[in-house]
Amino acid sequence: MLSRIAILAVAAVASVGPAFAASGCDPIFMQQVRQCSQIVDNLRPEKSGQARVFASDGSEFTAGQALWMQGQLRKVERLCSQSTSESQAEASATLAAIQDLLRSHQRASS
Repeated sequence: MLSRIAILAVAAVASVGPAFAASGCDPIFMQQVRQCSQIVDNLRPEKSGQARVFASDGSEFTAGQALWMQGQLRKVERLCSQSTSESQAEASATLAAIQDLLRSHQRASS
């Protein structure tokens, strides 16, 4: 039981850390990052050989795409924490690539 509490505490600290580290980017940009994170965080390949994962909106991705997007979001947070114009430009380009992939897999509404 104590180990579960410790794991939950570490997870809470880890999830709050990037929010403070990414304060170098403007609030509108960070809102876009959060919107992408809501979808990407739901993509969890649970088995090592799992080929497809599904987002909360029904979009379908390969496990590799899911892991790539998760890594790119971490990169965006790291770039925002640097607070330079070059790093913010790279963060914008990286986020645009993630958004393009999300849009290309979005299910069409009927």
